[in-house]
Amino acid sequence: MKKLTISFLLALFSVTIFTPTHVEASWLSKTWKKVEKSWNEAGKQSSTTGTSSTSSSTIRLPQRSEYPSRYNPGQIVGQRPDMQDLIIAGVPVGAQYSEIRKALGEPTEERMYDPFSYTGPNTFMRYGGIKYSSLLGNLDRADMITIENRDAVTHRGIAVGDSLEAVFKAYGRPTHINSRNDWFYGVFIWASDAKSGITFENDGEKVTKIRIINS
Repeated sequence: MKKLTISFLLALFSVTIFTPTHVEASWLSKTWKKVEKSWNEAGKQSSTTGTSSTSSSTIRLPQRSEYPSRYNPGQIVGQRPDMQDLIIAGVPVGAQYSEIRKALGEPTEERMYDPFSYTGPNTFMRYGGIKYSSLLGNLDRADMITIENRDAVTHRGIAVGDSLEAVFKAYGRPTHINSRNDWFYGVFIWASDAKSGITFENDGEKVTKIRIINS
């Protein structure tokens, strides 16, 4: 088809050489635009019919149905992550609040343990969208880090709002996907509070929250 079109254009070009000078100068450029348009449309049609030589393939992401809904009580699942994966904004999970303040300065919000509080212990330091929180009675240190917006990224460059495909490319297959479709990487003991790793909460397509925990 392209050979035929090019031959046609060459013939037309030959004719224009012997055509009087009063012929419209933009005629050939208009013709080229029409031909280019037809080529582009032909290319689109060939790609939709599968005849295009370059086709993009999408990554097949892990699904909740591929993971057990439960394990044996006390069973250890996964393996301990690298320490670098448990650090956010230069602060490792499990750091004492005095160390966090020294590293990051004055928090935008904080709540230290109050033994007279009727709501129970809810100890944390917040720096924008990064929250360092206590767990399991360790009131002097933050055993969980929560990232709620794009104020911080993980060691491997993932932030809230990134796609699950980006998570998969950076971390590989999750250790576990729970009933809420949270992607977890790390190690945990089933039916206990023991867990160490990183969780990517998501809406099925993009990361909505990141939690790093060491309990």
